[in-house]
Amino acid sequence: MKIGFLLGSPAISGGSYVIYEHASRLKRKGHHVSIITRQKVRQEEHAWHSSAAELNWLTVKQARKEQFDVVLATWWETFFWLHQLKTVHYAYFVQSIESRFFDPPNPLNPRNTESLIWKKLCEKTYACAIPVITEAAWIQNYLHQHHNSWPFLVRNGIRKDIYSPEGKTVEPRQPGRLRVLVEGPVEVSFKNVPLSLRLARRAGADEVWLLTSSALQEHPDADRVFSRVPIHETPAIYRSCDVVLKLSYVEGMFGPPLEMFHCGGTALVYDVTGHDEYIVHDQNAYVAATDAEEDVVRLLRQLKENPAELERLKQGAAVTAAAWPDWELCSIQFEQALLAIAAKQPASRKYLSKYTKELYDLLRFSVKAKTCKEFALREKADRQGRPDASGGHNFVRFLWDGKGNFNEKKIQFEHYWSGDWTTLSFTLHTEECPIWLRFVPSVRIGILEISFLLVRNITQNKEIILLHYEEPEEFRDLLLEGDIAWIIPEQKNILLSYGTHPSFILPQIQQEHFCLGDTLEVSLKLRESSIQQFFAEQQQKKKQDEDTQFNTARLHWDGEGHFKRKKSLLQSYRSGEWVEICFELPVAEVPLWLRLDPSRRTGILQFASLVVRNATQDKEILRVAAQEDFRRLFLSGDLKWIFPDRPDIALASGAEPMLILPRVEAEQARPGDQLQLVVRLKEYGVQEFFDSHPLHFAQGSRPVAVSWRERLLRLIRC
Repeated sequence: MKIGFLLGSPAISGGSYVIYEHASRLKRKGHHVSIITRQKVRQEEHAWHSSAAELNWLTVKQARKEQFDVVLATWWETFFWLHQLKTVHYAYFVQSIESRFFDPPNPLNPRNTESLIWKKLCEKTYACAIPVITEAAWIQNYLHQHHNSWPFLVRNGIRKDIYSPEGKTVEPRQPGRLRVLVEGPVEVSFKNVPLSLRLARRAGADEVWLLTSSALQEHPDADRVFSRVPIHETPAIYRSCDVVLKLSYVEGMFGPPLEMFHCGGTALVYDVTGHDEYIVHDQNAYVAATDAEEDVVRLLRQLKENPAELERLKQGAAVTAAAWPDWELCSIQFEQALLAIAAKQPASRKYLSKYTKELYDLLRFSVKAKTCKEFALREKADRQGRPDASGGHNFVRFLWDGKGNFNEKKIQFEHYWSGDWTTLSFTLHTEECPIWLRFVPSVRIGILEISFLLVRNITQNKEIILLHYEEPEEFRDLLLEGDIAWIIPEQKNILLSYGTHPSFILPQIQQEHFCLGDTLEVSLKLRESSIQQFFAEQQQKKKQDEDTQFNTARLHWDGEGHFKRKKSLLQSYRSGEWVEICFELPVAEVPLWLRLDPSRRTGILQFASLVVRNATQDKEILRVAAQEDFRRLFLSGDLKWIFPDRPDIALASGAEPMLILPRVEAEQARPGDQLQLVVRLKEYGVQEFFDSHPLHFAQGSRPVAVSWRERLLRLIRC
């Protein structure tokens, strides 16, 4: 037969080990066997297993061109690849109930905020009507009770040629000293490795060793660490220890205790699923109730203080080991299960494709429903003045790639609190150029406000700014993707996140700005808030603006007239009365352009005078005092003259009224000089101005068909 095993990961794990054992033996029996992975696999990734190199390795893309007799999913995620392949029969090799692997939702961990949805999706893969092979009786019973499926049962074998009491050791066992081995990946929560190490310490074990697939050199609670050890080297570690401490919360049929039995030791385990396949409490090992930590400590101390008890359990373990079948026998049973599947009616690829699509649709609907529910609850809470039930947790995802093909391998996360302004920084060590940067700024439906976005090259203490957005109009360079949109035309730094995948991509950073190996620092300051909160604050701010008597004027300067907020000064003044506003600025470059934004709101501005002088040289550069002198100034943006004969009176009709002064030339100022700009003005509300001025106040103006008030309203509407 032509057989394909869909493999989630080639790295060291119990599940991959079992697949390699079955696959290699099927190949030796004359079957054509392929291991199929999502990405291309390097030989060093599976070098830990001596037989993996014998197998034919394909990517899913390559396997689509092949025709198989049987293809098996071996991990819940690989189930979704099945329908892509052409085969006579589809099957599912279930090594555990993997829906139990999901941690409870953690609002501080962006990777499992939706773990309940993924758990439900994983569980539904077992309901598909395709043949199943499993390795433990408890899994067989579970699938029968919950999904009306009766899988083929093929228990895992063992390599009796390498796992045996006699052979090499790392360090021989010492009578009277208890050496405890803890096995498992440190970072996988349900393997419970950190707690196992601490309990072994508490029990007073003479030595605690750690055998792990995690990339570790040392651990504070372990005397020795053995990391990513090839399979054929693990027996020497088992033979050096007396007991393996395995306190997993979820297992299919775990192998390490059985391997220890074959190497002359015993075990202490929780009553986890699958332990009863070969472990009998107080006969060949100790079994403690899950989370009974005091019992674990007590039983370890009992083994340390009573060598005869330890020896009795070792002898019971040896009896179990002698009776357990090897991989040769188990692989025959696995082959028989495949032949039985091949004898059945061929599978329907159309059914499998439809079922897979339904699961994808369920995933999308569930994520969207969760997001919408959280949105509705937060908006309701804000309306009622109650706190956000979700706690206000949010995340920014930062991704990068040389070609813009973003994926989860190049990603960083930062947590922040919704409703508060937060500055977040990401550090990136460049390995490719040019480079694209992408942000997913929120996981919630709401309003995003960005104060600034900065990309710097900070290599070798040299700070080079590659990209800096601060002005609202600068953010129009962002490429918006997915569930995100601008909502205020003139404020591109304010965005609506309206779904589960809002993102924006920065312009490509070119090769001339950095070298491979340089370190980039990417920073942004943002706030995410509910729609209710944002518009309530906008309304409140508008009301405050209407009620307050204060206004602001801002002076900008630049050598080329490219005015930015970084080169500006702000002064407050009282509306409704004549005021004198003074700005002082040092000259850094000449010639120099000056721009005065005299107001931040709609209203009428009347100017009395505007003077620019060089305080250092004590000379006047510009004086505008007479009404006609104001024609020398250039009005732009939301600032307009409104009376033909009164150029000292202007309408500020929006957020950016601009008054640009004649350029300061090199003969008028030098770098290092101090300039002063003094403007005398009065700002009125529109209604206030016309209530206090008769329509004929503009001397010499010709009669017109419509009133000034109507003309003004037309200007504002334009």
